[in-house]
Amino acid sequence: MSKILQALHGAQNEVSELLPALIGEEAPAESSAPAGEEPADAAVSDQIQAAEAVLPQANGVGAVGAAPAFAAAEAPAAEAPPAHSGRIREVPLAIPASLALLPFEDPRAHAAEQYRILRTKLSHHPMRPKMIVISSANPGDGKTFTAINLSGVLSLKGEGKILLIDGDFRRSALHRQLGIPASPGLAEVILGTAALDDAIIQAQQFPHLHILVNGKLEDLNPSELLDSPHWRALCQAVRRRYQYIIVDTPPVSAVADFELIQMASDGTVLVARPEHTNRSACFKAIEAIPREKLLGVILNCSQPWFLNKSHSYGYGYGYGYGTGAKDARK
Repeated sequence: MSKILQALHGAQNEVSELLPALIGEEAPAESSAPAGEEPADAAVSDQIQAAEAVLPQANGVGAVGAAPAFAAAEAPAAEAPPAHSGRIREVPLAIPASLALLPFEDPRAHAAEQYRILRTKLSHHPMRPKMIVISSANPGDGKTFTAINLSGVLSLKGEGKILLIDGDFRRSALHRQLGIPASPGLAEVILGTAALDDAIIQAQQFPHLHILVNGKLEDLNPSELLDSPHWRALCQAVRRRYQYIIVDTPPVSAVADFELIQMASDGTVLVARPEHTNRSACFKAIEAIPREKLLGVILNCSQPWFLNKSHSYGYGYGYGYGTGAKDARK
């Protein structure tokens, strides 16, 4: 069972200067447009409107026309997209027993409580993030695991729909961990070969949780796919439809994909794993994330600290925002 403990909280070190931004003393460099409104910049608005012409709309109308122009030189012309089915697919999640995913059946479970604390901190964050990136410094730190569980706990409130997007085209794991179809997904939607509603999956066990796998990219480089007005138009479309969008990305600085996704997001949560994460790489990842977008750090798969144990209640709280301890640097 994954345990989320107080992550690098309250430390006095060279990275502690990030704390004012995390508690809201510094305004973010840019804020996302409110739901239902177009961006203020006319040029950006025109670009998004033009891009959305080839994207499926919220009412379920399929994409029209040829494949996006940016893909023409990289991949064969797309066939006409399939007709929209009329409703989002409802699929049961088939999670392997060996994975401690979505541990919310027992409301008193320690892991479930930690994710509820994380949900509370994000929902009351001064920046009010809507589109949140989950990343890490290294592969295997548990970012996909965290993205799935965070999406699940957000959906339990039942106040709005939550969309979980697999944005890691390099080492996709989300569809395998949840036991759902691998396509169609994000790639097909951006390329215009699938309607958005036909690509999205509704989790049967979590009615408010929707999932968009990354789909089949064929021979196109993910950076070309994400560095396009069609990706930005998709981000605007899902912002209007969902209360929160959680995006699992490649590790920070590994490829250009992370940078392109985080630029469209409101904030980033970094996942670190004791005895696994390279500490130098972790500090470099913190420095690489724009300060106004670093929402916090999660320590994954960590043993409880003895001072965090509550003998009267039988468990302790272990999640926290903050920065790394100075003596943790290599």
